[in-house]
Amino acid sequence: MKDTKEHIINTASTLFLQKNFKEVTMKEIVDKTGLSKGAFYHYFESKEKLFMEVIDNILFSQMYFDYDKYSNKSFYEFYHACANNTNVINETKSENIQDTGKSFYSPNFYFLIFDAMNLLPDFRKKMEGYLEKERNAWISAIKRARECGEIKTTLTDKHIASFFISTADGIALNLIIGGKYGNLKKELLSLWNEFYKSIKT
Repeated sequence: MKDTKEHIINTASTLFLQKNFKEVTMKEIVDKTGLSKGAFYHYFESKEKLFMEVIDNILFSQMYFDYDKYSNKSFYEFYHACANNTNVINETKSENIQDTGKSFYSPNFYFLIFDAMNLLPDFRKKMEGYLEKERNAWISAIKRARECGEIKTTLTDKHIASFFISTADGIALNLIIGGKYGNLKKELLSLWNEFYKSIKT
């Protein structure tokens, strides 16, 4: 049963990423799964409920970082761990996307986020919670680095955190638009290493 549900979610994820929520029909999803209508509707009675599972699967299971597992020995190791994790994300694709060789991240990925903002009442709250956790993780890592003398700068911890987070978001978007998301780690470390040199003691 778990495998069947995952198969439905993977199939729907692929279709939503290829098009958008409105364009994908339930009939199309059912046909792509190869299941009977009865078997399919046993798991999902509406496209909205399936979309909620897809969003949770893409954003809240596969995409998000577990910052608690990152090294707290140095800020250098922390931001390198963040950059390294982009490779894991880049390789995280649904079955069908892997089969067709298409990247998990495309401009349609952002359309899905905006669809979720409009269609799922709890989505924005979840996103805000994650973003707050992300900011706090960066700020804590920077604070530790400042306290142990690894970095020294007049910039506040919040300013430094904003630089790393905002540049990651901006570079990722540009690379996704250009179809070069696989270069994200290299591009991030190129910029982050230079910035680190400027704040390192």
